[in-house]
Amino acid sequence: MPESKQHYFYLWRNRFLDDSTDSIISRTCFGITTSPNKRKKAYEGHVGHTVNFDHLWTGPKRLILELESKIKSDFFEYRFVGTDQYRYEWINETVPFESIVKWVQWEVDNTFDGISEETLNENA
Repeated sequence: MPESKQHYFYLWRNRFLDDSTDSIISRTCFGITTSPNKRKKAYEGHVGHTVNFDHLWTGPKRLILELESKIKSDFFEYRFVGTDQYRYEWINETVPFESIVKWVQWEVDNTFDGISEETLNENA
């Protein structure tokens, strides 16, 4: 059976000004991709500024999908809810970014043998 294409799980923070409160809000985005550069370009087209992933893990498709499913489930109540009550792949500002990073790294170290953290560079 042919090997599946390498997949990536990413985290990045987006800060924005909430016009209704004049407060800076920082939310954590998570997701998966087979091409980090293409994914960043897609976000940049939506947010209008350069996007850099803060953390990037890589592994086989099945494991990356399982990791994404686990974060969606474990952080369900903390995910940003928008139009029509759609729950996005954004963890709201009440959860510190470093807590999310530690959660992912614990899962990778203890549950997902075969996923490793990628060294970030301008091409990731």
